[in-house]
Amino acid sequence: MIGRGVVLLLAVLLAPVQAWAQGFNLGRGNNEEIQVYADDGIEWISDATRVIARGNAKATRGTMTVTADSLTAYYRDGAGGNEIWRLDADGNVTITTPTETGTGTKATYDLEKAIFVLRGHPAKIVTPTDQVTAKDTLEYWEKERMAVARGDAVAIQKDKKIQSDILTAHFKEGAKGSLELERADGYGHVVLTTPKEVVTGDRSDYNLQTGIATVAGSVKIIRDGNELNGGYAHVNLNTGISKLFGQPPGGQGETRVRGTFTPDKQNPDQRRAIFKGAGPSVDKQR
Repeated sequence: MIGRGVVLLLAVLLAPVQAWAQGFNLGRGNNEEIQVYADDGIEWISDATRVIARGNAKATRGTMTVTADSLTAYYRDGAGGNEIWRLDADGNVTITTPTETGTGTKATYDLEKAIFVLRGHPAKIVTPTDQVTAKDTLEYWEKERMAVARGDAVAIQKDKKIQSDILTAHFKEGAKGSLELERADGYGHVVLTTPKEVVTGDRSDYNLQTGIATVAGSVKIIRDGNELNGGYAHVNLNTGISKLFGQPPGGQGETRVRGTFTPDKQNPDQRRAIFKGAGPSVDKQR
């Protein structure tokens, strides 16, 4: 056992890779060494090739930091000495860069694959413009700039939100090198929410840059108490224009869509007609 308040310096000798210093990059994002700190001591178990840091434990590499109640670093022999290939964090986990934060109760970081998995209630990744949460697991793939959220997954950007059982969030490099959500794909019980409407379905592909979402499978669009139902929708969340179809392009089966428009209860003297109809497609514009 190494004493209290110590710092342990371990080299990470992964093959040199051109750095992408933006976002999370503890794995293959740079070639700097990892420093491990702990208030209550560091235990070095050489037979098991691991190091355990306890008490306000912290691992740093460049501008990125992982903190937790305890950290376990697994190492192996490398070309120039010991190299850490995996880092486990347990209790009050926080992963930070100058612009992003990931939080959870547990985390596993595979430095060789440049992937970390957060667990928590919920696990969360926050960037300057977006937030992604999950109740089961939240994976982040550094090289792909991609997060996979499982279990009541939610992605939020400003006043727009997408929920689903599983959510794949794709990021791009934003201002000052930060991560910015570019696209979100939802699978299972999808709910797209804006200040004006709610769109539900079985699966979706939402481009946050264009504001266009395609939603498929038992699609429902609700706005101002009016409802449209179909099998496939092309929704522009920026303009408020939605196109609803009975099935995806090239699909087979039901081709009709249904619409229900409710009367305006606020102004009974100027009530809108209730309309129920069917047709090959419906365009809706506020």
